[in-house]
Amino acid sequence: MHRSRALTVPLIALAAAALALTGCSSDSDDSKKDASDSSASAPADAGKDDKAKDDEGSEPAGDGKGSAQLSYKGGASGEVSIKSVGCAVMNGKLAAITAPDSADSSTPAKPSFTAVVTDDKAMTTLTTNDGTSYLHTSAPGITGSKSGGTWVITVAGLELGPTDPTGDSITVDGTITCGSVAGM
Repeated sequence: MHRSRALTVPLIALAAAALALTGCSSDSDDSKKDASDSSASAPADAGKDDKAKDDEGSEPAGDGKGSAQLSYKGGASGEVSIKSVGCAVMNGKLAAITAPDSADSSTPAKPSFTAVVTDDKAMTTLTTNDGTSYLHTSAPGITGSKSGGTWVITVAGLELGPTDPTGDSITVDGTITCGSVAGM
């Protein structure tokens, strides 16, 4: 019983972070609408603004939804593939990852991967294809950097514990490409 209470607090914090990320995405979309509305008032600049956005690399390579390719081993082994990833950036540093992207209602809830990153550690959850959940409240093993206009995250040796007290820990490795990025 004590273990389930200990897991509840991190799960609530992670859920709050995911909600905040969803809010950031909405705010970001509103900002884009406002920017496009203002460029629409000056038709000569509209094409130039769109071209400048493309040149800045504001859209990631590929379909614009991002992807996560993760493998895990340990108490269980397998692979997770997610085709929609939302990220948040604060002060030029990766702050959060939500896969599937919380704004993408067409993507199923499992598998899923979420992380709230602070410094070199992250509060992380992974739900596998079969619905088994793993988490760590302060795990090292996630690094992100911007390559061109796309944020790419490397997951290396990320150790997660099971939410079921009878399960065993896993180690996760892989690559995540952000499809949408909120923040600055």
